[in-house]
Amino acid sequence: MTPREFETSPLVVGAGELWPQAIHADFLSAIGDGDLPREAFERWLLQDYLFAQGLTTFEAITVARTPRPAQKVLIAGLAAMDAEMDWFEEMARYRNLDLSAAPHPTCRRYVDFLVATAYSLPFEVLLAILYSVEVSYLCAWGKLNPIGPYAEFIQRWSKSQFVEYVRQLLQLCDRHPHEDQQQYFNEVLRHERDFWKMTWEG
Repeated sequence: MTPREFETSPLVVGAGELWPQAIHADFLSAIGDGDLPREAFERWLLQDYLFAQGLTTFEAITVARTPRPAQKVLIAGLAAMDAEMDWFEEMARYRNLDLSAAPHPTCRRYVDFLVATAYSLPFEVLLAILYSVEVSYLCAWGKLNPIGPYAEFIQRWSKSQFVEYVRQLLQLCDRHPHEDQQQYFNEVLRHERDFWKMTWEG
């Protein structure tokens, strides 16, 4: 399954116009063209790190609330998030960015949404939320050609290991359906749309 093939999955199809809004953005276009302003790149790097911290919390809670047969995929994803945090910290040190900075309100709203749902919603819905986060990120980066000054970043979030992880999340959603999955899948896409807009506009 390629990033484009995920777009035929029922949750993506059911999202309607929210889907293209979540995976197409001025920031991503500039990344693909290789002319992203440094200020926007550093804003994204910092805010995505802060978001990743919140996503790690969400994933940890979700693991604890998910039945054992489905935990393996989530535990592997949580381990990958730990490596991701290390990578962000290395990138920030290289660019002398202050990772203790406050999150942008858009980032804070997204993280607050994730953490609140992790404690309150059924695990089946949490699976759909995590799938939405990851499949939208994969498809946003995966549609870009990995060339130019940002090729490393494009390749990082379109590599085969990430594709396989997202595929496994989709399979978990299929095995554990819930009537509220589409609602919260869509809500994640709204946050993704707003997050990309924030990285470009500040």
